[in-house]
Amino acid sequence: MSAPSAAAAAPLPRTPRDSRIQLAFAVIYVVWGVTPAVNRIMVLQLPPLLAAGARFAVAGAVLTALARARGLALPKGAGELRSLAVSAVLGIVISNGLSVMALQHIASNQAALINSSCAFWLAWIGMYGRRAAPVSNRTWAGLAVGFAGVAVLLSARGLGAEAQLGWQLAILGSALAWALATAVIREAHSGSDPLAFTACYLLCGGVLLVALGLGGGEAARWSWSPSGLAAIAFLAVFSSTFGFVAYTYLLMHETPSRIGTYAYVNPPVAVITGWLLLGERLDARQLAGSAIVLIGVVLVRNLRLWPRRRGARREPG
Repeated sequence: MSAPSAAAAAPLPRTPRDSRIQLAFAVIYVVWGVTPAVNRIMVLQLPPLLAAGARFAVAGAVLTALARARGLALPKGAGELRSLAVSAVLGIVISNGLSVMALQHIASNQAALINSSCAFWLAWIGMYGRRAAPVSNRTWAGLAVGFAGVAVLLSARGLGAEAQLGWQLAILGSALAWALATAVIREAHSGSDPLAFTACYLLCGGVLLVALGLGGGEAARWSWSPSGLAAIAFLAVFSSTFGFVAYTYLLMHETPSRIGTYAYVNPPVAVITGWLLLGERLDARQLAGSAIVLIGVVLVRNLRLWPRRRGARREPG
């Protein structure tokens, strides 16, 4: 092989931005996969809305202080503030609020499997708006298969009162609200720094959740549970601070289809974590439903689990 052809076949050197993107994917793959089990530990020990609100408020306050110390531009103007408020209500108050309420009644692994439907909501909602993406026949097939898998998951425990179908539907609504919040953030004409926007997003949503918890009388049920407080600390530092910063960074630098790969990495991580921390198990119907959902996600997204580094050259031949 001649020197020129060997040079052409060599991969491009990894840039700092490539490394940051891969690190951001690693964070949302692993940390958000562990989050359902830790959330369930938290809500079994502490009032759900108040605990979740404290998690987001603490993370938002820390990041806001960091953003101000670095002199980053905070959201301002009617348009930015409207996008911030709408995304915080959808992504924190409704999505996370429904999730933590439901996790008092259903296993974290079942919640994580239903949450994988977010990939389908993202693809569907992505058809509309300023940055609309066309939907292929393969994507439509994936949507149909995926929702069939979700239906199997919802019916895995039957339809009786013990199945907690209503709370399972709440998790489904949580996934839809999260996808809508993601769409709002992507469509926003924001001039603020992504870190500053994320900080205000978490702080706003956290304060609203705390207010809802206080309004619902949760303060009277608060206890200083060591495991509950440890769960809040983990969620505030890793799931909220690191996780949301990584996710917002990817929203600014990656496509929805590549970002959406987390939807089929998080559930297996959540199943393993639920087994290790909570002793949770999956039955045959849940396994079948999760397999169908996985097929749907692969059809909607792509077959590559770890996103290819942009600009990498292939070997010739």
